[in-house]
Amino acid sequence: MGRHEKAAGIRPMWVRVSDVAIWFGVSRATVYRAAARGEITIHRQRGSRVNSDEMDAWLRGDHPPITT
Repeated sequence: MGRHEKAAGIRPMWVRVSDVAIWFGVSRATVYRAAARGEITIHRQRGSRVNSDEMDAWLRGDHPPITT
């Protein structure tokens, strides 16, 4: 992802975990903690990435409840 994509408003389907702060305003550690709790999924495809729609839903609180 280049800086020009964010400026142009182009939203990627997949965001590198290292870029979530740019797109969603949360830290990498927050993403990894949410994944450890099963709230979001980190996909291993050309690096660690999250789905943009899943991140939006998680930030809105629309993720499924955690079952133990």
